[in-house]
Amino acid sequence: MLTNHRLPRRRLLQVGFLGGLGLSLADYLRMANASTMRPKADACIFVHLKGGPSHLDTLDMKLEAPVDERGEFQRIQTVIPGYEVCEHLPRLATLIDRFTLIRGISHAAGAHPLANEYLFTGNRPSPAVVYPAMGSVSAKELQIPSAIPPFVAIPNSDMSAGFLGVGYGSFKTTSVPKPGQPFEVRGLAVANGLTIEKIKSRNELLRDLDQTFRTAEANSPVLDGLDQFAKKANEMILSDRARLAFDVSHESPAVLKLFEKDDTSQALLLAGRLVEHGVRFVTVTHDGWDTHLDNFANHKNKLLPPFDAGITSLVRMLELKGLLDRVLIVATGEFGRTPTINKQAGRDHWPRTMWTLVAGGGAKQNFFLGATDKKGHTPTDDTKLKPDDLAATIYHALGIDPRTEYFTSSGRPVLLVPEGNVMQDLFA
Repeated sequence: MLTNHRLPRRRLLQVGFLGGLGLSLADYLRMANASTMRPKADACIFVHLKGGPSHLDTLDMKLEAPVDERGEFQRIQTVIPGYEVCEHLPRLATLIDRFTLIRGISHAAGAHPLANEYLFTGNRPSPAVVYPAMGSVSAKELQIPSAIPPFVAIPNSDMSAGFLGVGYGSFKTTSVPKPGQPFEVRGLAVANGLTIEKIKSRNELLRDLDQTFRTAEANSPVLDGLDQFAKKANEMILSDRARLAFDVSHESPAVLKLFEKDDTSQALLLAGRLVEHGVRFVTVTHDGWDTHLDNFANHKNKLLPPFDAGITSLVRMLELKGLLDRVLIVATGEFGRTPTINKQAGRDHWPRTMWTLVAGGGAKQNFFLGATDKKGHTPTDDTKLKPDDLAATIYHALGIDPRTEYFTSSGRPVLLVPEGNVMQDLFA
């Protein structure tokens, strides 16, 4: 069930009255929804399967699809009776009952940049407004411990702060941990010969220079954002707590042995550690899913094994730490891939339908939301899910009102996700 924000006539009259008191519609909706906006999750780990996984070759396989569309992978039975997944997802098959699978999310953005922007913001891309991504909104709206970055990208991300400005951009690790080695993030490690005292002395000099030349760029939103970013970076450099949060070598043997040595698993290990230490939004980019060429070989050998190992290990890690109920895990690509197999044994872009895998953060377990037709071409008639709805649902889980009103640098009022509806059925 999608939350409907249409207002009955009596409420519209109330809104008109409140308008006379200087309250906007957005103000009224926030007050009306205050009782339902208590957060279900403290943090979100967003696993971006960059390029778009093939839904037909992974979690939405179709027995009734034509032979030339079905692909070469076999199905294996999961712990959910009657539900089968790709043979190259054996670990997920044994743990799929910890998840909700959302099928049939649909949109019309067939190019990667536009589809990613739509996915990350919950808004159709517009030349008039560059919307902020979910991680940046979380950085603005949610409280965090001192010296801990609110939004971290492992190792990088295309998520943009949009009109919120660079001060709400992601802290990018640019690399992932290596098993058995301390993980030093560029920008946090203190260089050889440089002490904390020297850093503090340099900071005092920089502050003096900044005060001298600041008037040249007064009221600059870009400079303000950079100042905010620099302040947070400086806090992190001087904080043992921040460096410890990124160092996965301090994890217990019980946790470390859950994860394989590949980059995807190690990135997800780091993500799990970061949310435990107070980071509110972590995005992990798993690249390579744009399989126009050799779709089946790439899924089999490069893509599915690390995703299968990493996502299940992350769930088990958070369960072991007692954190799964308070951390929302979302794994998805920007679109699915064509039912038709092209001449290069690949599948092309297919925004008409895609899946999203969700766990933790108050989401139901052993649950399916939405569906696709018997051939996996389109959503079923009663499935009307869009990226707007996914973003609204993630915000709702984090206790952020999807109808929050922001203002761009030009003073234009913008609702956070104006067309998105919360998937209330997702939550227990």
